[in-house]
Amino acid sequence: MTVKRTQNKSGHQALKAKATREKILNAVVMLINESGYSSASSTAIARKAGITWGAVQHHFGNKEEILIAVMEMSRDVYIQSLDQAEMKKGTLEERVSHFIDKVWEHYKSDLYFAFSEIVMATRGVNSNLPLRQIRVNNGLDEHLKSMVEIFDGYSVPQSRLNEALRFTHRFLGGFAIDRILEPSMPFEDIHIERIKQQLLAIIHH
Repeated sequence: MTVKRTQNKSGHQALKAKATREKILNAVVMLINESGYSSASSTAIARKAGITWGAVQHHFGNKEEILIAVMEMSRDVYIQSLDQAEMKKGTLEERVSHFIDKVWEHYKSDLYFAFSEIVMATRGVNSNLPLRQIRVNNGLDEHLKSMVEIFDGYSVPQSRLNEALRFTHRFLGGFAIDRILEPSMPFEDIHIERIKQQLLAIIHH
């Protein structure tokens, strides 16, 4: 009975710790979306999360680790959104449509916006973050492989598919950042439909 109670307690503590970590990360995402990267100070993060900075440090150590965790969370959410069975079903046109919709859903999210802000704010050569953010690249090789598999069964040269995927990323990434200037994102549906046609045209070229 004692062992079972210990296990239950341990499991409860793990869930509680996970919930607290998520609360901290969500606080950073909200702060950056509300007022920009500079607003995500240590004090503001703790206040937004509803805990003390000491409690924040208990879970992440320092602010740098929190920022990396936000970037990792964005990476994981993105990869998981594309790693779904329905992404590999249907005609080429349907797969392209599903692919663009999933990528755009992530790119216009508050999480990706926070990711972008962190990347831009810490890109300097004197920043402590770039040398450690290699962790953000973990799993990307497998991710690229799964992206290619979405179009498996169609005779598309690897080089052309790579170019097409980069084109899509650059367009949608830029479109997502444009919401800073135009939050209402006018012509969104038209632009998304156009990028689908462009991706299809590149693959068919």
